[in-house]
Amino acid sequence: MQLALSRSAHVLTIRPTAVLLGIAFTALNFTPLLGSKAALVFLLMCLALVLRRPGDIAKESVGAGALWLLVGWCILSTFWSNAPGLTLRYSIQLALTVAIAVSAAYRLSTTSLLRVILISWLLPALASIAISRSNPGGHWVGIFSSKNALAQFASICVLSGWAVLMDRKGRGGWVFLALLNLLAGALLIYRADSAGATITTALGCIGMLAIAPMRFLSRWQRVFLGLAMGLFAVFAVLLITGFFVEIGDFVLRETGKDVTLTGRTTLWKIAFGQIALHPLLGQGFKGFWVIGNPIAESLWAQFGITTKIGFHFHNTLISNAVEIGLIGIAMQAGLVFFAAFSIFRWAIASPSAETLFLAGFVIRQLILMNSEVVFFTQFEAITLLTAMVIIYARRANAERREIRSDIPLRMRSAPSQKTGDARYG
Repeated sequence: MQLALSRSAHVLTIRPTAVLLGIAFTALNFTPLLGSKAALVFLLMCLALVLRRPGDIAKESVGAGALWLLVGWCILSTFWSNAPGLTLRYSIQLALTVAIAVSAAYRLSTTSLLRVILISWLLPALASIAISRSNPGGHWVGIFSSKNALAQFASICVLSGWAVLMDRKGRGGWVFLALLNLLAGALLIYRADSAGATITTALGCIGMLAIAPMRFLSRWQRVFLGLAMGLFAVFAVLLITGFFVEIGDFVLRETGKDVTLTGRTTLWKIAFGQIALHPLLGQGFKGFWVIGNPIAESLWAQFGITTKIGFHFHNTLISNAVEIGLIGIAMQAGLVFFAAFSIFRWAIASPSAETLFLAGFVIRQLILMNSEVVFFTQFEAITLLTAMVIIYARRANAERREIRSDIPLRMRSAPSQKTGDARYG
């Protein structure tokens, strides 16, 4: 649903694609609470959205060729999977998730996407606050299965709300919704007590603040600033490496976690051993964490995972490399880093609520991927959003090329707002 609020009149514009996407996002976020019922709603919305304009499917599929290549690789891994039946099932579900992402990203502007997120993320956030369900440790989990899942969901509330509030053109009802998202998300992150989500959300907001004024810099000033930021990142890595023990003690003291980050370094060692056994192909998409796999069973027992679901190696590329091999994660890394570069360039050249949100989301993904699994999981809202961001990055690049081919060199500028309108009133 797209709502335009002007000073003279209130105009309600309903976009069926936006409504279907909003229901799909809401259903995915409610899946931990409602289970298969929510998954069925998502599936119906997926089919309705994609098949609503069947004539566009072929063109959209060609434009998203790299994403479909990754999906094809996951399906192909059925032939060498530890659990071929599960791999095929989950690969098909991933294909459906990508299908709705591709169609939605080609048919909706980034403005519509941001508005959909403001609504479809606020509803589960309010439900989580109303339920205020906690785990045995006293941390909120809301409608989700764990405190980390709640906090990672809430980070999107904060980033989307922050992006709209940063836009000086923002006003009207969308600013109110943005403020609600920001406050609700911040409360949920605080009550979930997730250090990872807190850090990544804060850095995402800081990143948006840093990107917004860069449009006033010259090209070479941007290059210099980018190099300086890169050198700072290298320095930070070297600093952390040199003082790992001291930093580990600080983490222990401030967050209550052990120096191995709640056993993650132990998990990574085991994961590297599994990758070494099947380096190129992996063990099949979703083919490792299956009942009957002795290593998976021992890890579930070691970490007290009685449900035997929702566990992973706490690093996106490492965890996915176990399943789809180095070939698969090379595809994933290429897609994600391509999108990151394109989105950052777009946001710097044309900062708006939409582009700043996309940039903040990318920052979140790049940081959180080092401790969680944050993309390319079937029937999962963040995977759907990640795939859409990849398509928006491609659209922005295509529009930039079109502008450069049509406009003389001295008149060239950033892409227009066809992929996103910065006006919220």
